[in-house]
Amino acid sequence: MKKISDKPAKKDRRLGKSKKEVIQIQGGITIMKQRKGFTLIELMIVIAIIIILAAIAIPNYLRMTERARRSRVAGDFASIGTALEAYAVDWGQYPNTGAAYNEPFGKHTDTDGGTPAVPTVVAKVTGELSGDGTVLNTAAAPLHTTLTGETSPVEYLKLGTIFAMYNPFIPDEDYNYGTDDTGTVWFLYVEHPSDTTHAAAYYLYRSDSVTDLTESVDTGFLP
Repeated sequence: MKKISDKPAKKDRRLGKSKKEVIQIQGGITIMKQRKGFTLIELMIVIAIIIILAAIAIPNYLRMTERARRSRVAGDFASIGTALEAYAVDWGQYPNTGAAYNEPFGKHTDTDGGTPAVPTVVAKVTGELSGDGTVLNTAAAPLHTTLTGETSPVEYLKLGTIFAMYNPFIPDEDYNYGTDDTGTVWFLYVEHPSDTTHAAAYYLYRSDSVTDLTESVDTGFLP
């Protein structure tokens, strides 16, 4: 039957650093058990390893996050671009915002402002693509007829899909849409904050003629 001695643990004079645990075993045999901790050098080595791993992992994580956000923007812009082209086939032009090159649309714009927010058509392009527009693709009288003979409204993109879109780089902002005065060209763009390769904020955009997500330091890509 083991029992722990009531005597306090004494410092081992031979080692000069570790405490001893005194265990008395039935029969009078006494064993001195050493309790050893980490040395300062060992702790410093562990900390150095953690710092090295963090220096490798954090940049990789940031690059992975950047790629994921760009992929989301590219995917959203591709969906909108497809809807815009289908709209143009039916109506002979793109949704015309009247040269408002920076009309925002999406989660923060197309909402009733309540809590929780309810998807609501606010932006012109949202209305034209979802079938509740005020220009051509109207749901209320007077209805209009497409070039293919179909009567409005025509749903090219669901309102809920547009409502789920927002700027992944600046989450409290939305995407932007614009056309020229006649609705013959379109642009989609989003602001990207400054980063390690850009000293100032810049833009990612695509258009009816530029299908890849492209960087621009300003809005010079607009007509």
